[in-house]
Amino acid sequence: MTDLDPTFDPLQPAADETLDRLSNTLRILQRRRGHRATSDDVLLAGFAADACPSARRVLDLGTGKATVAMLLARRLPDASIVGVEAFAQSHALALRNVALNGLADRVDPRLGDLRDPAVLAGDAPFDLICGAPPFMRMGSGVLPSDPQRAAGRFEIRGGVEGYAETAFRHLAPGGTVVLLMDGHGRDRLVASLGAGLRCLTAVVPRAGQPPTYWIAVASSTPGDRTERQMIMRDGDAWSAEYAARRATLDLD
Repeated sequence: MTDLDPTFDPLQPAADETLDRLSNTLRILQRRRGHRATSDDVLLAGFAADACPSARRVLDLGTGKATVAMLLARRLPDASIVGVEAFAQSHALALRNVALNGLADRVDPRLGDLRDPAVLAGDAPFDLICGAPPFMRMGSGVLPSDPQRAAGRFEIRGGVEGYAETAFRHLAPGGTVVLLMDGHGRDRLVASLGAGLRCLTAVVPRAGQPPTYWIAVASSTPGDRTERQMIMRDGDAWSAEYAARRATLDLD
């Protein structure tokens, strides 16, 4: 089904898509067997909003279906958000999701490679820049047959280093960068942010388990660095910290 089909409604799911609840006030169109919204979107949006709650200009690198961009738009009501996405199929979903949720005046998904300076040429610097880069090097595993899933997981165009370089290039003085990396990517994340790294959080599923994700908060200027841990589950329930972050995004 395409936009040329007169029966196609861009605000309704196509045959290979689902329309799902993202939060109490947000809905999301996503492919049934494609790259779907997961906990890393919630974590990135929550940490980014907490790191710079006064942000007015936000850049979401690798915005995908606009999941994080929309969560941030709800959490930061005074912010305007630019999302950059290189995969055309995900970008098309981002445009539809923004329209579906009435956010077209505040969220601007752009099609292009975040490493291409032309994508953001002429834009003013951003107060808050976030992203969750793909984390698997080419050749390190079996490339998914679905191109959208492959683009979200494998470094087809590059990885965290390119995200960090682009972020610092477009960051306003005193601005904040928040990047999320998988549990094996700590050293690359730390190296990519260099002296700007302020806080590194290991996100673990349960106490005593290895990290599922690393989340870094960085600034444009050197300073003190801290490292901490966040546990997602306490028994069968969310931990108090993770539950609080979910609540601020209107998820529960």
